[in-house]
Amino acid sequence: MSRKGFFTDHPWILHTIFALSASLLIVIVVFIVLRHYGRVGQEYPTPYVVGQYVDQINHNDGLSLQYVIVDSIYQPNHKGGFILRQDPDSGALIKPGRKIYLTITSYAPDNAIVPDLRSLSVRHAISQLENVGLHGGRLLFVDDPHHVVLEQKYKGRAVNEGRQLEKGAMIDLVVGRGSGSGLSIVPYLVGMSPSKARRSLLSASLNVGAEHYDGISDMSHAIVYRQSPSYSGRPELQYGNAVELWYCDKSVVAMEELQRMKQRQLEDSIRALYEQDNQTSDPYGLTGLDEF
Repeated sequence: MSRKGFFTDHPWILHTIFALSASLLIVIVVFIVLRHYGRVGQEYPTPYVVGQYVDQINHNDGLSLQYVIVDSIYQPNHKGGFILRQDPDSGALIKPGRKIYLTITSYAPDNAIVPDLRSLSVRHAISQLENVGLHGGRLLFVDDPHHVVLEQKYKGRAVNEGRQLEKGAMIDLVVGRGSGSGLSIVPYLVGMSPSKARRSLLSASLNVGAEHYDGISDMSHAIVYRQSPSYSGRPELQYGNAVELWYCDKSVVAMEELQRMKQRQLEDSIRALYEQDNQTSDPYGLTGLDEF
């Protein structure tokens, strides 16, 4: 039987061969296209541009990268255009023509509208300020039976709700002492960033005292490693009193050491409470605590 006769008698075999050949051809074409347009094997490490200004970026690196600004943050210690973050991070493998997304410092401060803080608790008032981009300044306590915000001030003068101020402005609060003991528990601040530590103190009706920065070149890496007075777990500091803070670079202190510092301070606080109560029982679960 001839080849032609064979395919005539079995046409499905010929159709199958055609289908397989067409599929193989399509796969080869797809791979060629992907290799050409996907730039397979053409990957390079992302350049590091954080810490530069956008007008200083080197665009002649042969990668044809596109730098796209996606966010801006006002920082008074840097002029506009200072690069704070990049995505992808430096070192990540990218292909030529890739977009690099940047967060920079804004060229002018944004404005925030002062909210009405009167009759709010101190904690709620601080939260309201943070929500609009403002910060709590000094807490000024006066004799009043209600422990709430009575007045809000900016640079020593009363400021009403609705006024526009630069974001990051500090709003001082005049607060009533209330009818209670007027004592507050000093919060535990070790390991916190400066902004979080200040927010925690103000929310506890306390002020920020002297701040010490030990060998810190980048404030974004600063954390509290010491405070005075220290945390005790007892209400013992009068409203409005100040807490002194010491900061260090978090890269200097291992997180394990911070955890040990926190554990020791918490144990000392519990032990102090136990000794103060002078009870024969063990309400704080101190059995075996001496082994620490």
